[in-house]
Amino acid sequence: MSRPEIEIFWPASLPSEPAAAGEDMLRGAGIETSCLLRPVRRGGVSETVVVLVSSAVLEPFLRTLFQRVADEAASGLKAFVGRLLERPAEGAPTPDGVVIESSPTGARFRFTADLPDAAYEQVVGVDAGDKRWAWDHRLALWTPG
Repeated sequence: MSRPEIEIFWPASLPSEPAAAGEDMLRGAGIETSCLLRPVRRGGVSETVVVLVSSAVLEPFLRTLFQRVADEAASGLKAFVGRLLERPAEGAPTPDGVVIESSPTGARFRFTADLPDAAYEQVVGVDAGDKRWAWDHRLALWTPG
């Protein structure tokens, strides 16, 4: 497997401290990472962070990356997403979610601040394909959509 590269696309309208912390976390794990500020969109479009992964397959990438960042893939992924969603100062705006996308396959997972531990535990085992995935709180499963 080739060395994974990650680009974090961060909304320019949000404080950049969480983006820098997420970038540092990945670099500390030996992952080539860059953070790019996205221009503010007109019309109040949601402020979602996009993490683009240049890796052939998302599942092995998630396992490899987040096992390096933490003892277990699920806890490492949760820590990384949490770092991007954290509030840098009281009253500061935060992203409404983080989308992790595999550039070769197009698989996308949307993470929000309210996801339970089960979401992080399940995501590393999902056969992602080229689908868009969201957590279904009612079913307690990742579902394509």
